[in-house]
Amino acid sequence: MTRLSLSFAFVVTIFFTASCDSFSTQTYTPQQIKKAAEWAKTDQYPNFDSCDASDPEDNFVCFKNTIAGAVENALYENSFIANQEIDEELVLEILIDENGAISLADVENGSYVYAAVPELSAVIENAIAGLPSATPAQKSNVEVAVKSTIKLPIRVSASVQ
Repeated sequence: MTRLSLSFAFVVTIFFTASCDSFSTQTYTPQQIKKAAEWAKTDQYPNFDSCDASDPEDNFVCFKNTIAGAVENALYENSFIANQEIDEELVLEILIDENGAISLADVENGSYVYAAVPELSAVIENAIAGLPSATPAQKSNVEVAVKSTIKLPIRVSASVQ
């Protein structure tokens, strides 16, 4: 009985040792990953249904203009009173996730402006949150929807009267 067990253990060991190659995985260098993630001409930018130009670049310009217009309209609808003179550029970092949801990810250079006009933050966030869902960006080399970000610069100027 022990001889049979020993033979079986030997066969199982040989089987697992020989089949380890079947479980090998491919490893990629950081450079290969970075190259695969770079934007290619065949990739699709995020888009709104209302932007239906035949040229992808024109669609993306329409997409960015729609976002900029929503923020601009929200700013013009509100009367802001600054407690100090302002002439700053904010850079809104807008995230479009793989489901097409749009959100404000970050604001660069916003601390000075937000300190001078505290209610500005909520107005910008509401304008971005009020945008319709978008068609997410698509990476053609893997054919999946991907997260993307765009940066929207906004010049904020105010004078004290």
